[in-house]
Amino acid sequence: MKQVTLEAKPRTDIGRAAAKRLRQAGQLPAVIYGESGTEHLLLDTHAFEMAYRKLVGTAALITLKIEGHENDMFAVLQEAQRNSINDDFIHLDFREIQRGKPMEAAVPVHSKGTPTGVKNQGGILDLTLDTISIRCRPRDLPEFIEVDVTGLSIGDSIHVRDIAAPEGVTFLNDEDEVVAACVGTNAAAPVEPSEEEEEEAEPAEA
Repeated sequence: MKQVTLEAKPRTDIGRAAAKRLRQAGQLPAVIYGESGTEHLLLDTHAFEMAYRKLVGTAALITLKIEGHENDMFAVLQEAQRNSINDDFIHLDFREIQRGKPMEAAVPVHSKGTPTGVKNQGGILDLTLDTISIRCRPRDLPEFIEVDVTGLSIGDSIHVRDIAAPEGVTFLNDEDEVVAACVGTNAAAPVEPSEEEEEEAEPAEA
């Protein structure tokens, strides 16, 4: 289980104008919701950007040390909103996690190996699912679900039922859902008309 610690403080200024002003001052608006209710927070933008590098492509349990709180809060990052123009972070959503209680999360899927169909048959790997939904206790949260695609030939696929869940983890997706497949490329290749077909396609002169 990957763990990341972030410092935060309560946010009292709510609204678009206030959020814009805070972002200009290097502060990142956020909210955490769950059994304890909903609380608006502020994080240091630079500190979060550094921590986010550890979060990309993985699932992690986040410890939030909130100014004025006697106890830390535990959460997962539900959503990180970005500016569509400059890709800067503009808002974070955290979902509270209760220690010792079952939790649900979307865990990234990582492929392992190169399919036989890609190496020897000119196919491509289609990773149909980016994430798999799971239920587990916080201590059992996997960083990612690894899928070995080495044995896939063109036309083969791996379903949720084919993957062994890590200890303490239950998959919530339909067991028949396709996770990865090896597909051919011929169907996608454009067909160039022959010279004879091009001549036949030309309109007759009057």
